[in-house]
Amino acid sequence: MKKSLKLLSIILLAVMVALTGCGKSDDKSSEGNTAGEGGKKLSVGLYIHGALGDKGFFDSAKEGLDRAVKDFGIEAKVVEGGYNQADWPAGFESMVSSGKYDVVIAGTSQMKDIAIDVAKRYPDQKIIFFDEQITDVPNIYSILYSQSEGSFLAGAFAALVTTNTELKGTNPDKVVGFVGGMDIPIINDFKAGYEQGAKYVDPDVQVVASYIGDFNNAPKGKELGLAQFNSQKVDISFNVAGGAGLGLLEAANEVGKYSIGVDGNQNSLYPGSVLTSMLKNVGNSIYRAIDLELKGELKYGVNEVLGIKEGGVGLAKDELYEKYVPQSIKDKMVEIEDKLSKGEITVQSILK
Repeated sequence: MKKSLKLLSIILLAVMVALTGCGKSDDKSSEGNTAGEGGKKLSVGLYIHGALGDKGFFDSAKEGLDRAVKDFGIEAKVVEGGYNQADWPAGFESMVSSGKYDVVIAGTSQMKDIAIDVAKRYPDQKIIFFDEQITDVPNIYSILYSQSEGSFLAGAFAALVTTNTELKGTNPDKVVGFVGGMDIPIINDFKAGYEQGAKYVDPDVQVVASYIGDFNNAPKGKELGLAQFNSQKVDISFNVAGGAGLGLLEAANEVGKYSIGVDGNQNSLYPGSVLTSMLKNVGNSIYRAIDLELKGELKYGVNEVLGIKEGGVGLAKDELYEKYVPQSIKDKMVEIEDKLSKGEITVQSILK
């Protein structure tokens, strides 16, 4: 009898050990995709060739990274490179060569050549590059947003505003504005989409375009905006100038006119004056790329284009949009967005 009880105890103990072992194995697998290679946390560095606080592009990138830290448990660091372009190559290479990061993130056309050069000299470093197309470097995954599609929506919206009689800040002239940071292809792709959207709504709408010359001179952005509103019959203008474009938004608010923000949701900067913002969902795309990296599904050496259908671009429709935009405009924008999503409207990009 004692032998039987002893044998039974041994069997029960063995079963408990086995179950405990299975439980530990399941726990490890259920930790999800927080680990990088070798089981350590994925380490991600974000290099910003400028500074945070632009209420748009750079802030959106950081927001996406912050969400990834919270949801995936990764480690991350943001380095602000400042506005002196001569500092960018060394700053970016310092991050890449440090060996601290599994993935380094950077973006925009101003950094494209720098990223390609550094990536080729450090072929083992994975790089995620946003807002540009890079397809010939095996350790770079790049994201391009269909800014022409997003700007089509902004142009259609602007045309609906300038022809609207319910809004107090509009005038009888069918003229809308565009303020770009620099006269470069990617900014002019915004402009091309904007013009197409405006003409789609009303072929008689004219677009007045101005360029600041950089992406950080907000006083110059305000000066150009005031010139459009006060002298060129513009009653709504589109900011495509990053931090410099904040001056345009200020100008519109100052003279009782309207503006469209860019990249991030800038509606709250001047409620009732910034009626909507054209979103380049940079944060979402970075969050998505990190998720794919953790799953081992991110494909390097290729480029992805994210448009309206993929949620890469769109208009900011928050409570301020609902409050200040006339219902007739909101209804028409839903119709236009639906047609774009279904491919019933084709937007031409100058980059293709």
